[in-house]
Amino acid sequence: MAHPCTRCFDRFRGDHSGAVAIEFMLIAPILFALLLGIITLGYFVGISHSVSQLATGAARVSVTGLDQAERESLAETYLAQAGSRYPLLATDALTSTVTFDGTDPAGITVKVVYSVDGSLLDVANGFLGLGITNINGSAYLAY
Repeated sequence: MAHPCTRCFDRFRGDHSGAVAIEFMLIAPILFALLLGIITLGYFVGISHSVSQLATGAARVSVTGLDQAERESLAETYLAQAGSRYPLLATDALTSTVTFDGTDPAGITVKVVYSVDGSLLDVANGFLGLGITNINGSAYLAY
């Protein structure tokens, strides 16, 4: 006659009803970490591209101005409308500078700095230690 513990162990060994839950519990942290990494990388690429395109667009729109004051006004207006043109960008996180180069050929330089404080990248910095505080974009256009 078998011992009662042996019969209980044999019954437990043959029961596979919770195996999927245990496997998911072991794999879920890796899956969620990969998912968070993919989302963070995609968000970073989108923000970086938007910042670069904002600087480029501001430089391009300034070409239609007749003099330096009008060109600067056009570029500043374009930069002020960043929130409507680029939905990933928060306008309060943007800092921009417009400078003119008076040498021959004359040109404009637009620099845009986007602060990631309070965004998804700031949260990812806390988890992953990425060290990303600002995203920079610039454009130069010769007239």
